[in-house]
Amino acid sequence: MIYLIKIAYTLLFPPGIIILLLLCIAIWLKQKSEYFSALLVGLAAMILCVSAMPAFSNALLQSIENRYTPPERVAGDVLVMLTGGATLDTPDPLTHGSGYLTATTAARVLTVAELYQSTKLPILLSGGQVFSDSGNESQIAKRHLLALGIPESAITMDDTSRNTEENALHTQALLSQHGWKQPVLITSAFHMPRSVKQFQKLKIEVLPFPTDYISQQQQDLAVSKFIPSSGGLANTSLALKEFVGLFAARN
Repeated sequence: MIYLIKIAYTLLFPPGIIILLLLCIAIWLKQKSEYFSALLVGLAAMILCVSAMPAFSNALLQSIENRYTPPERVAGDVLVMLTGGATLDTPDPLTHGSGYLTATTAARVLTVAELYQSTKLPILLSGGQVFSDSGNESQIAKRHLLALGIPESAITMDDTSRNTEENALHTQALLSQHGWKQPVLITSAFHMPRSVKQFQKLKIEVLPFPTDYISQQQQDLAVSKFIPSSGGLANTSLALKEFVGLFAARN
């Protein structure tokens, strides 16, 4: 009963309800002998349905996330962490500031904090304020690292980058300025291939340390994995964005 209720909820809310409406429209058009229109609407419903299936989105994300694995031994001279989003004015009483990190950035911060504790390597945070209504990601990430006990003297910031290309460019300048030659790159597993490619374009060889995994390595192919969901659609969109970004980075 629990699983039936979950499936029912999934179908009653987008994208499930949209798929059902599109199928109804396609059937109605077919009955009116509007065969080509019915085909187009039916095709749209099918694409949306497949894109929103967790089984499909998991496989798509996994093909990106599995390109790099965390190394058993970290060999480098600086921990470079790329940020990935933050709110602007949400009050945060624990760190006495404004703005919260997205879950993606928070996972990266946790990883870089753990790596610092085991390596004592300096940390370089790269990422600024992308939009006028979003927070400065490096500044907020630094606040949390300080709250976790990382000394301020260990943290260097590039708080102006707005995308992965600028992350690489601005990091290159800071690496040169501080004499760092073996950067350990920390970012989400889905973001790592595109990030590595941007650094390689600048002739910077990094040691990839992916984190913030989303896909399941061994997925149980239950019925629920084939029921369209908003989470599945979001993960498919994320994977497709990375494929497009990776293609652009290669040119």
